[in-house]
Amino acid sequence: MRILLTGANGFLGGYCAARLREVGHQVTTTDLAGPMDLRGDLADAHFTRQLPVVDAVVHAAAVQYVSPNLPLLGRVGWFRRNNIEATQRLVDRYRDEDTHFVNIGTSMMYAQNGAPQYGTDSLMQGQGVYSHSKLAAQGFVEQGMARWATVIPCIIGGPGREGLFRNFVRAIARGRPVLVPGRADHPVAMVHVEDVARLVDTVVRQRARGFYNAAAPRPLSINDWVREIQQEISAPPARIVHLPLKPLQWLAALSGWRLLAREQVLMLTWPHVLDIDRSLALGWQPRHDNALIARHIARHIYGSEFQPVRAGARH
Repeated sequence: MRILLTGANGFLGGYCAARLREVGHQVTTTDLAGPMDLRGDLADAHFTRQLPVVDAVVHAAAVQYVSPNLPLLGRVGWFRRNNIEATQRLVDRYRDEDTHFVNIGTSMMYAQNGAPQYGTDSLMQGQGVYSHSKLAAQGFVEQGMARWATVIPCIIGGPGREGLFRNFVRAIARGRPVLVPGRADHPVAMVHVEDVARLVDTVVRQRARGFYNAAAPRPLSINDWVREIQQEISAPPARIVHLPLKPLQWLAALSGWRLLAREQVLMLTWPHVLDIDRSLALGWQPRHDNALIARHIARHIYGSEFQPVRAGARH
């Protein structure tokens, strides 16, 4: 199958490119940078008009709060151009062709309201500039493409994706207290990047339509992440210091949600778990549970930051 993969230079995009090629697809990659087949800006209508005829588009290109070039000011326009306008131009290119359009969404598209889990029929509502942009992009996909599917991953983990983990690993490895925002005792689901790529492949091969959640089994709390890190790096039990969440929320709001995004605050407040039954019905099975993902991330950070120093100290 001929596939156009956008955002192929990104964390998930790189794994999708490897997986899709491994199973025999003819993949054309595109992104703003990197060793791409086609390098360009999807928000540029001239560039998108030149994109090739394909059987499927996997649209993994997007910016988010962890993007390295996230601006301090002008975030609304930055998200609009990179997430909304880019998707609109891509849909305009393929709307009149029999192309299967597979969009990569985010679990932040669900209205976070304290529900124990979110299914593909749960209410979707933007609660910050990122989720607003992803929902607006999703609207263009649904309105413009006859054949579409959207893969909705929760927090994507794996070696190279760090988030709170680097600070946790550093504190635990150095015997310092671990600072954790809020009570951190509710489940917050992750999914391994390899498993998301495998679900994308499954959706493409079956030409599936609609929404498909991607999450790992047995979700853990942030407190549980700390315990998994301790065991993975063979460290003594750390003292967890819980930072009150209300003052963090006030500071985040006063900063225009730049210090901490509103969707991130909501994840620290309520459970964030996805129902994956619809994805399992396709035959997809995640190979990593949440504990294994936490350990993989911790092992990568610890190995890159601490083990070379210790090895050198023995000489």
